[in-house]
Amino acid sequence: MTIKQIYNMFLHCRSVYCSSETLRSYEGHLKIFFDYLETVGGKNIDELSFLDFGNTPLYSDFIIYLRKKEIKNVTIRSYCRIAKAYLQYCYQNDLCIDYLKGVRLPPDDSHPKIVLYADEVQKIDLCFDMLTKKGRRNYCIFHLMLDCGLRSQEVRHLRYENIDRERNILHILDSKGCKSRITLIPDFLIQEIDNHMRLCAREPSGFLFLSLRNNQPMSKNSLKKLFTKLKKETGINRLHAHLLRHTFATSYLVGGGNLEFLRVFMGHSDYNVTKLYSQLAAESKMLGVKIYQLDPIFFEKGY
Repeated sequence: MTIKQIYNMFLHCRSVYCSSETLRSYEGHLKIFFDYLETVGGKNIDELSFLDFGNTPLYSDFIIYLRKKEIKNVTIRSYCRIAKAYLQYCYQNDLCIDYLKGVRLPPDDSHPKIVLYADEVQKIDLCFDMLTKKGRRNYCIFHLMLDCGLRSQEVRHLRYENIDRERNILHILDSKGCKSRITLIPDFLIQEIDNHMRLCAREPSGFLFLSLRNNQPMSKNSLKKLFTKLKKETGINRLHAHLLRHTFATSYLVGGGNLEFLRVFMGHSDYNVTKLYSQLAAESKMLGVKIYQLDPIFFEKGY
């Protein structure tokens, strides 16, 4: 069986439970791995099979190949995680030898995450013209990500009916990995969403946030442009959409939140991912910096 045929089987298997965005990520990252295999094997992946490589330590050699390109370790780790998932699938289905055994990734050299401070959020809020549809819409988007920990994909797909107003519960459906979860939503944010709907003269149904040009759900690119604009207007160069989620998680732990509750709020299946925020919280407490504070609802209803 060729490497391309196994790849098609792998994608078909993952498409059962992975989102379309995750599948696109697999395709993009695996292209780097397959380019390497074609370079080493001298043929394209339509013709290559793992038998062509014998006992060659493909995975470790791929890491060395990337390191010679002098790219950051954090980028190498990103490429290798996807290649690892593919090779693990191959091994588990008896399609190749265990190329992963005993191989360690290079250390993470990413810059430490600095979450948003309270004064920075105040500066960002001044960028939203609350008298306009666009300004109020963008304010709601920003604070759903900051005050509820939503991913950009989740906020774009959010519907009005996902909000349980009586219990201050937000239902997040078909998120990353096609999983669903619940989190809390503060009263002030419910009120701002209602104001947004009234300003747009819309019925309380369907997607919450639409493009002002064509009334279609906001695109990934539109959200990216929003944060590029906010970064430019505020001068906060580290600002990006996922930083709001980091700030939410860190602020929750600084406020005394429970790590297991945070895992549920964030929708993490791997507990080790959630534990990474413990260090950010500890650093914030140690330095005594005034990071953005979450609404008290997370601490009144969480215990």
